Amino acid sequence: MKKYFILLFAASLLLFTQTSCNRASANKKSVTWNSLEELVSQMTLAEKVGQMTQAERGDIREGDIKTYFLGSILSGGGSTPAENTPEGWVDMTNAFIEESLQTRLGIPVIYGLDAVHGNAIVLDATVLPHNVGLGAIAAGDSRRGAEAAYSAGFITAEEMLATGVRWNFAPVLGVAEDIRWGRTYESYSENVEIVTVMGANFVRGLQEGGAAACMKHFLGEGQTIDGRNQGNALLDRAGIERILPPYRAAMDAGAISLMPSYSSINGIKMHESKELLTGLLKEDMGFEGFIISDWAAFIQLSGGSFKAQIANAINAGVDMYMATNGRANWMMFITLLKDLVEEGIVPMERIDDAVLRILRFKQSIGLFDAPLTKKAGTVGSDANRTVARTLASDSLVLLRNENNVIQKLPAYRNILVAGHGANNIGMQCGGWTTTWQGMHGPVTKGTTILEGIRSATEGRAVVTYDEDGKADGNFDVVIAVIGEDPYAETQGDRASLITGPDPDHVSAEDIDTLRNRSNQINIRPNDMDMLWEAYGYDCPVIVIMLSGRPMTIGDEYLHWDAFVAAWLPGTEGAGIADVLFGNRNFTGRTPYTWRKTINGEILYPFGYGLTK
Repeated sequence: MKKYFILLFAASLLLFTQTSCNRASANKKSVTWNSLEELVSQMTLAEKVGQMTQAERGDIREGDIKTYFLGSILSGGGSTPAENTPEGWVDMTNAFIEESLQTRLGIPVIYGLDAVHGNAIVLDATVLPHNVGLGAIAAGDSRRGAEAAYSAGFITAEEMLATGVRWNFAPVLGVAEDIRWGRTYESYSENVEIVTVMGANFVRGLQEGGAAACMKHFLGEGQTIDGRNQGNALLDRAGIERILPPYRAAMDAGAISLMPSYSSINGIKMHESKELLTGLLKEDMGFEGFIISDWAAFIQLSGGSFKAQIANAINAGVDMYMATNGRANWMMFITLLKDLVEEGIVPMERIDDAVLRILRFKQSIGLFDAPLTKKAGTVGSDANRTVARTLASDSLVLLRNENNVIQKLPAYRNILVAGHGANNIGMQCGGWTTTWQGMHGPVTKGTTILEGIRSATEGRAVVTYDEDGKADGNFDVVIAVIGEDPYAETQGDRASLITGPDPDHVSAEDIDTLRNRSNQINIRPNDMDMLWEAYGYDCPVIVIMLSGRPMTIGDEYLHWDAFVAAWLPGTEGAGIADVLFGNRNFTGRTPYTWRKTINGEILYPFGYGLTK
């Protein structure tokens, strides 16, 4: 027993010595430190500025991390290693970290990416419903919504860690109040309470799963005029306070990194708003984490030169710059920020504060203690796909059900499935899937809605599929799958598509007509063609809509015997069939007010949904 305690004491002493004397000891460097403050005091200006720099993986060369002391690397949407597998990712991230451990201080680099609905950049990962669908679960049952958000966060963390990535640029905590905004599907709801509950529980799931969250995008991105991405929000202090609860709750849940919005409040870009980033967030709200900029966001700021823009952002409170758009960009940032410090324009105290916040973040996620990933894990497991399938089921909202056609569906023996979305993994996943904008087709492993229907009806019904709805035969029912093409961010804006002829040659009345038409989130023309074919079969028509927001459908829904909002359900299309054919009930409610036209008559109010 005595020998046991001697060995235990020796082991404990060794561990203490290694931890307290050199937290970044993986490379056995001689620099020692007992606190993060002490570490910062030993850093050169170049090492500090390096920690404040994040470069895109495609913009760096071997040796750059060691030479410039880079603090972080990221993947933009669709930016992957040549081998887009967990093994390929681990090899890449470990190589970056190993190089950072060879610097004088051996501070590990942190890798980040946008895993906004599962780690969907990785081929064959589990792709979860986008936040709009999870918000539909919460609109039906807040407790179930909280569980769904936690599960989504936990699964995302597991499939991130499987690839060696620990930092997720999620969740979006913006409250989308204009569905023309191209990021509406990244928001949980127009309702602040739902966004608050869902965001906090996603953070808990993600961080208890071992990955770090990044709250975004602070502040007011969902309140911009006409729903314009990167636009301007007109908010007084009461308006600002109204949309703060999601951030307060996420901070309470443990989130210690945050990304400002590209957008402005009252004409001031968030990335240069010292009043809101330092005054409100860091001082009034007590945020002790660090602020990472959005993609190359400094170049949108005032000042007239990149140097002035850097000064504006760093002095406002941004701690790390996402210096993308080429190798020259991050190298210029490093050069100019050092010049700004030496010229006294950016105080050294501001630099030290930024670096301390970054190091605190890295320490909190265990990066100093275990920087390398020992072995690649698994993505897209059966267990995770089962959860994703359940989430897809629970997110469905039944908006219309004339003559109980949904209840009759399992009894039908001859079913026509139509529409481009019915057999389209990419369309049901939407943007931020494999690539930034997403795309149509079999982009990753999953089950289409058609496959789910065929599996659910096997042995008891004949299922015919024709994308255009032009099939021969007599059918008991048509299931038509319509929706939006995949998109992300500004490319999904509808308010920004106001285009038309030269106003000098067109009347004001015609201009207004063009503007109103271009603002609509309409049914796609090819979907309308298919629907008119479906109407001709003289049988019930059930419409399933894949979309990142309510679509403006006018009175077209009157032709539909049943209408199901499926949002963007992810890779597990069988979850739709589970509800349609009676294995699960409809429990979702619409997280957004659904209008016939933009700002027009309300068709389905917030929180609406049928159970049968």
